[in-house]
Amino acid sequence: MDLTRLSSRIFELDGGHQAFDFGSFEIRSAFQPIYAINNNAGMLYGVEALARPLYKGRSIEPLDFFSRLSQRDRFVADWACLLLHMANTAAWRLGNTSLFVNLNPGSCRFTDQMVKGLEFYRDLVCEKGLTPSNVVFEITEEDGGDKQALSTIVDKLKSLGFRTAIDDFGVGSSDLMRVIELQPDIIKVDAGWFRKMMEHEDTRQFAHSIILKLHEMRAHLLFEGVETPRELHWARECAGSLIQGWLFGKATHIGEATDAKKVAVPSTQVPTKASA
Repeated sequence: MDLTRLSSRIFELDGGHQAFDFGSFEIRSAFQPIYAINNNAGMLYGVEALARPLYKGRSIEPLDFFSRLSQRDRFVADWACLLLHMANTAAWRLGNTSLFVNLNPGSCRFTDQMVKGLEFYRDLVCEKGLTPSNVVFEITEEDGGDKQALSTIVDKLKSLGFRTAIDDFGVGSSDLMRVIELQPDIIKVDAGWFRKMMEHEDTRQFAHSIILKLHEMRAHLLFEGVETPRELHWARECAGSLIQGWLFGKATHIGEATDAKKVAVPSTQVPTKASA
């Protein structure tokens, strides 16, 4: 796969946005801010790059788009997204702000091409003024994947100076053993799993025991999908310092996503019941 040739399929839209020509489809980027929470303020920590596919100008669900692709086409689409997201961040000086990008475990089956591609991507990152340590590859959840191929690619990422994160912890095969095997820098706790566990006292204690194990592995915990002060309260109760979700910002253009370097943190105090 020629990544230079693949990059030539990126074109400019109005307003400085970049898009990728994927045959009958068009892929665009959206970015959601991630904040590091401390006391009553949140400081911009990073942005997650998300694919926004269109068919004949009409938005379609990313899962619908990717699920229809063959393994080879999905591999090409994954790299198209990586190149596109970098093109869309190039005009903004991210500084120490981290860029989170997705790594589909299925693409690791093409091991040799992935290794060469990551070396190319490391050079591209440096060319755009970022450091590899400010790029975080999120490993998405997949059942029945090639664990050895994934391990090889994760080792390569680390050797190139990139950081890694496990996405959707609590869903499917994203469990403690996966964390132990891959040793990520960041663990993204799935919002649905977290809400379900924290709503009831019996499951809440179990969730706390799992979160404690994650902290012992010295990985940063990122709670995603945080939409309400109550959910923020739960995340902080579990010593979660990184927060992503609609409470602080939706996925949008890179300029808007990085505009608010600091945000106020709403009160997360849970009201006590008045005595009779």
